[in-house]
Amino acid sequence: MPTDASLTFAAPQKTAPRPALEKVGLWLAPAEIFLIVLSVLTGALAAVLAFAFDQQVAWAAFLISFAPAIGLIGLGAYIRVKKQMHRAGLAAIGAGIYIGFSGVIAILIYLRFPISTPLIDTNLMRIDQWLVGYDWVGFVGFIAQYPTLGKILGWVYNTSLGQLFVVIFVLGLSGRTVQLHRVLVAGIVSLLFAVAFWWAWPSIGPSAYFTLPTSIEQALGLVHGHAEGGQLLRMTQEGNALIAPGMIMGTIAFPSYHTVMVFLAICFVRGTMIFWPMVLLNIGMLPAILSHGGHHFSDLLGGFAVFVLAWLFARWIVPNNAKDQAAEANA
Repeated sequence: MPTDASLTFAAPQKTAPRPALEKVGLWLAPAEIFLIVLSVLTGALAAVLAFAFDQQVAWAAFLISFAPAIGLIGLGAYIRVKKQMHRAGLAAIGAGIYIGFSGVIAILIYLRFPISTPLIDTNLMRIDQWLVGYDWVGFVGFIAQYPTLGKILGWVYNTSLGQLFVVIFVLGLSGRTVQLHRVLVAGIVSLLFAVAFWWAWPSIGPSAYFTLPTSIEQALGLVHGHAEGGQLLRMTQEGNALIAPGMIMGTIAFPSYHTVMVFLAICFVRGTMIFWPMVLLNIGMLPAILSHGGHHFSDLLGGFAVFVLAWLFARWIVPNNAKDQAAEANA
């Protein structure tokens, strides 16, 4: 009979209605420990590389930004064990883990600048033309013919991170332990996969190479336009004197992590009240990623591939069983 202290990363249950974490009073589940350790190791790698590259990092500012993550994890563990509020604790810890990892991975991403190796954007543009005849300037110009739609897509694009936190809280507060741990594992591991690929074969997207008419950018309220693309191009050439929280922006073109987040927001919430709203909202996310995200079409394909790999890994490391299913059916 497995317990929460066993090597499995699921949160096994002795009886269906009550989660095992609640019954045995574990401060942290194995999957949560795994993700926290992974976050710490990622932060340690970032610190080593910053020292090796002689790159200045505003460590104090980043540590302050980690305070909410540490606070949420601590609060979640406390109310889980001391107050027997398993579901609230599950949601708080999940949110804290994702916030903390997002901070350390941002430092690691920015340590790649300046980039001396060739960018693969030209190759991606050729692939896009060969696959579907896609070019970013033409696509954005088409969307600009419908400025109201374009602005709606901009709003949709900006909901991506918020959607993920909605997923975390819905799964946590509904007691869906396995699904929550899987979405956290898939979200974090997929981001590591994306960053690893981007470090080896960097790309910054088409907005760095093309200048759209100002009227088009203003009509759409373009999120990632010429200014942002120019900033990315400058960083590839000059780097940054100081890496600080306030400068963080989207940098990775291929594979698109926004595309990963679309599938994270949909695939783990089946059977919940937010499934169909998430499906409808994210129909608009794909054109939003291409236009407002300044992406190649092939970036979406890369994002989907990364998600599939991370999804398979999450299912392996957080296995399901009959007791988990019974408990979640009673959630």
